[in-house]
Amino acid sequence: EVKDKPGVLSEITKLLANNKISIERIIQIPDNKRKSASIVIITHKALEYRSQNLISSLKKNRNVIKKPVQIRLF
Repeated sequence: EVKDKPGVLSEITKLLANNKISIERIIQIPDNKRKSASIVIITHKALEYRSQNLISSLKKNRNVIKKPVQIRLF
């Protein structure tokens, strides 16, 4: 869950690009009452250390409200 304001999704996609993780699909569900949005990102296959670096960067981002969750699909 992230703050719903301009530029937040751009920050997240830049972090993905910096970690060389390619996006397959993004789903964004706004919550107008809380001025936040839930974001689900489905990626192509990525190396584990890159995924861990991304999660670490997301945790530090001031626009991320809730701790990011990674679900691996094999």
